[in-house]
Amino acid sequence: EIIKSLIESYFKIVRKNFIDFVPKTIMYFLVNHVRDAMQNELVSELYREAEMGTLMQEAEDIAQRRQTCVEMRDLLGKALEIVNEVRDFNTFK
Repeated sequence: EIIKSLIESYFKIVRKNFIDFVPKTIMYFLVNHVRDAMQNELVSELYREAEMGTLMQEAEDIAQRRQTCVEMRDLLGKALEIVNEVRDFNTFK
C-alpha cells in the first residue's frame, strides 16, 4: 500500500512537471524562431544598398560640432605658437 502511494505521488509529480514543461518548451521554440526570423529580416533591411548612403551620412549637429572642434584645435595651435614665441623671446633677453 505504501509503495502504491509512493508510485502514485511520483507519477503525479512527473505529470505536473510535463504539464509545466510543455508550454515552456513550445514558447521557447516559438520565441527563438520568431527572434531568428526577425533578426534576419532586420539585417536584410539594414544592409540594402539603396539606403547605405543615408545610413552612413553624418548628422548635421555632429558635423557642426566636428567643424567647431577643428577650428578650436587650429586656434589652440596658433595660441601655442604665440606662447612659445613669447617664451623664447623672454629667454633670449
